[in-house]
Amino acid sequence: MRNATDADLFLALAVSAVVQVKQVHGAHAIEAQEAVGAEADAIVGRERGTAVGIRVADCVPLLLADELSGEVAAIHAGWRGVVAGVVKAGADLLGGRKLVAAIGPCIGPCCFEVGLDVAHRIAAASEPERVVASAHGDKAYVDLRRAVRAQLRAAGVADDRIDDVAGCSKHDAVRFHSFRRDGAKSGRMLSAIATRVGSR
Repeated sequence: MRNATDADLFLALAVSAVVQVKQVHGAHAIEAQEAVGAEADAIVGRERGTAVGIRVADCVPLLLADELSGEVAAIHAGWRGVVAGVVKAGADLLGGRKLVAAIGPCIGPCCFEVGLDVAHRIAAASEPERVVASAHGDKAYVDLRRAVRAQLRAAGVADDRIDDVAGCSKHDAVRFHSFRRDGAKSGRMLSAIATRVGSR
């Protein structure tokens, strides 16, 4: 939410800081203790009291947790990351036997227009799910949220263990930041998750 502060989130998570990285729209996943100054798009937290987070302004924020270990991951999944396999990279590094996921607000298929070449690349990375909502001429509207859900399924996370926080970031200027809508002046939304107290 654009009216919430980082401090509000830290308070809700009962942490003093959130580990973040320089996001590069790729598929590199990294452990939290190696994240300072690193370039990556997925961060895994394992130690007790660790919170990891990513910032978005249209891309998909994805949070994962292993219910058994309490370990967590935060994944930044733009279209390039989806094509590169960032969801699998983050899930693989996290490991775990009982994963749950939350897909946060992102640009919706109502507003995410890309060239047909990009649409085909996203679709190929999301098979067998149909992620192209519509096409016209050399453009198409793509459902990034559905693409991420398809990749979560492929990583072994069942649909009933995936939660969706609804909303289109471009369409809803009251609640969300959007680079597609506001360009360089757009803010960024922080999505974060903390390890469970019982984790090691």
